[in-house]
Amino acid sequence: MPELLVAVPQAVENLQLPNPELLQFYQDEKDRTIWIEGEIDESLFEVSKLILKYNKEDKGIPVEDRTPIKLFIHSPGGNLDETLAFIALMGISKTPIWTINAGWAYSAAGLILMAGHNRFALPNSQCLIHSGSGGVGGSFEQAEAQMKNYKELVAKMREFILSKTTIDPKLFKKKNSSEWYISTEEMLANGIVDKICTDLDEIL
Repeated sequence: MPELLVAVPQAVENLQLPNPELLQFYQDEKDRTIWIEGEIDESLFEVSKLILKYNKEDKGIPVEDRTPIKLFIHSPGGNLDETLAFIALMGISKTPIWTINAGWAYSAAGLILMAGHNRFALPNSQCLIHSGSGGVGGSFEQAEAQMKNYKELVAKMREFILSKTTIDPKLFKKKNSSEWYISTEEMLANGIVDKICTDLDEIL
């Protein structure tokens, strides 16, 4: 039998497939799925833009009929000031925001987890609460102002944690002076999350 030859048009031959990561990004954006991974820094503002975008799209739709925004978290934490601004935005979002601890929700990432309207933890995920870390520089007056500002941010962080969880203030004071790693079961017991997810259909 003679070999079958198929002519491939030049346009098809030169076709470059889209970047799979880019395709995944647009699919996630359509599904309102956002991944918070790696260090938390100024790029968190891009997530703020998406939350504003979805709220704009949902304007006029009853809250109970809106498609939730899902934040999957796997992060060692990062900048406290940017995180506090972000969780304030989460708090006033009319479109429900679900937070899912998909591995690590350490430090600032733990605050984002707590700020969700519905909060989930995957089995064996962890949270970390601590007093944070920071540095100062410049002149004495500049360093003094920076330290004063940082103390105020830490006070806001503590107030937020106690308002969003059922952690006893005495336990918080005792644990907060060190690195407090919190297991999945402890997250549920202390009101950091509302549910341990044992069926992916609950969050997908």
